[in-house]
Amino acid sequence: MGERKLCYGCMERTEFSGGVCPNCGYYDQSPSDPSFIIPGTQLHNRYIVGVVLAMNGEGITYLAYDQSIGCKVLLREYMPHNLCNRVSGSPVISVIPARLVQYKALMAEFTELHKSLARLRGQVHVSTVVDLFAENNTTYVVDEYIDSIRFVDYLKDNAGELTWGQLSRMLPPLLTTLSLLHNSGVVHRAICPDTIYVTEKNELILTAFSVAAVRTANTELECEIFNGYAAPEQYAANTRQGTWTDVYAVCAVIYRVLTGSMPPSAISRMENDNLVAPAVLNPNVPRHVSNVIMHGLDLNSDQRIKTVTELVTSLFDEHAAEKEAGYAGGAYIPEGMRQNPPVQSGGGQNYENTAYQEYAGEEYPDYDVGYSDDYSYDNYEEEEYADGHGKAGAVDRLKVPIIVGIVLLLILLICVFVFAGDLFKGGSESANSQKETVTTAETAATDATTATEAESGDSIMPVLLGKNFENQKEQYASWITFDVEEVYSDEYDAGQICWVEYEAGANFDSSKPVRVQVSKGKANVEIPDYSGKGYSSYTEKLENRNIPYTLEPEENSAYSNGSVIRVEAVKNGQTIDVSPGDTINLNDGVQLIVYYANNPVPETTAPPATEVPTETIPAVVTTAAPEPVVTEAPQVTEAPAG
Repeated sequence: MGERKLCYGCMERTEFSGGVCPNCGYYDQSPSDPSFIIPGTQLHNRYIVGVVLAMNGEGITYLAYDQSIGCKVLLREYMPHNLCNRVSGSPVISVIPARLVQYKALMAEFTELHKSLARLRGQVHVSTVVDLFAENNTTYVVDEYIDSIRFVDYLKDNAGELTWGQLSRMLPPLLTTLSLLHNSGVVHRAICPDTIYVTEKNELILTAFSVAAVRTANTELECEIFNGYAAPEQYAANTRQGTWTDVYAVCAVIYRVLTGSMPPSAISRMENDNLVAPAVLNPNVPRHVSNVIMHGLDLNSDQRIKTVTELVTSLFDEHAAEKEAGYAGGAYIPEGMRQNPPVQSGGGQNYENTAYQEYAGEEYPDYDVGYSDDYSYDNYEEEEYADGHGKAGAVDRLKVPIIVGIVLLLILLICVFVFAGDLFKGGSESANSQKETVTTAETAATDATTATEAESGDSIMPVLLGKNFENQKEQYASWITFDVEEVYSDEYDAGQICWVEYEAGANFDSSKPVRVQVSKGKANVEIPDYSGKGYSSYTEKLENRNIPYTLEPEENSAYSNGSVIRVEAVKNGQTIDVSPGDTINLNDGVQLIVYYANNPVPETTAPPATEVPTETIPAVVTTAAPEPVVTEAPQVTEAPAG
């Protein structure tokens, strides 16, 4: 008989034989990667850490065991590996000193993201946050473990694709969830078959939430972008992201599910857009669904479907989709091609504009895929789904509007419940304190930055804190106008952004200036010693420390000309006593007065003149008197008597 113990590979108690778990094959003597937490480590006096399940530029996800409840959970550790390191043999994080500001700012964003998810627990189809705590110089998130499989694996088990009838039954709860997330200021940016899971009840669960910097190219973190599903704006840090970014991803997922093929990546489409409509790849895809997908995959975010509500209405209401601007003859027309309306001629349509001929003159004239010319959406029928045009009865014709109504009503009701829950949160917290397992991670929030509630707007605020202002001003010149105030800061170097009106990831209105503060250098500085210093060299030291000053000459025979006699400070018009070594805060408006010696030059008695023959007197060249030379002489003291 082997030893019965907890397996860190599957978090089941089992009998090991030769150090190997019979359930999952985990070998308990395997060497551990020093960049990960050692399996078996206990965190927060509650969670036992197991094997690594996933990682990206933001952090690491482990399988873990909750000792207080006796079940396995998922534990997410904030650890951006290019901003910090792990102390050898310990779970403690050591931040790279030069990256401390970025580390704190992103940790604040990480914390607030998962707080937002925790507030929605039990109401949406996302990974459920059950705990959030600060430890080891970082933040951890604990999610409920749900038996499920990745959507991509589910598709493999179902011949690689689903019909629209099957997908239309699974999709509404996921879209409702996404709408609620957007209303809470959360944009996912990584929706794809790898981040969607399917439960035993055939419900879709959205997972893998990360900070925006991980889902955007060319940021301070190593990016994780899912090609084919990522919107084009995610490939450049200076472009706007928002709800329309997730709409692109959802439409890409629907495209993959209905056709069995992943769409080309947005970056390749920007060079050569060869995206084929879903109804071309799979004639069983309803034409209006195909059109909506193509509209949602528009490379131009201004022309794309903007919100999930709009997407739901278009997908499940065929007639509403046909009425959308940009549809002609049943085909989606990109805005750049909408030049002239089609001209009616006789009994049919005569598309005089060549652009309309290309997109709408025939169903799909540019693709030779071998489908029958007599195929018509009007003849399309599928089990448990009817389009409302052909043989379907009155009940079937009402089906789509009913679905749309139910989905929209569900969204509205959940929004009301969320609002009501927040309203009565204060009165219910004490009653539910023993049941509630979500903690507030106050330490992490204090070490980072207290985030404000997300505001409404058309754009998502990028990470600006700690970055060079001039670089960010140039990078975001196309859509962010800055209202700049210069201040002194001990935490940020001169030229770095030390305060931003909005938290990173928050919504904001790009038509209005964004207020920022830019550091002018250290706020608290020490007054340098002036003993034996000339005013020129002393004021140079003041300038190096950004200390404002004025020069005041004073007659004092005890000091050589140009030597600093004393220093006074003025604050709010009042003189204050200061001495070398004292610290002043430049944000208080303190200014120094530097008094230096300026003594009159003593007159000298000229020797009696002697007569010299005129012809022998050399020409006298008159020059301006030289500037007085400041010498850094020691103070002059009287000699002792006798």
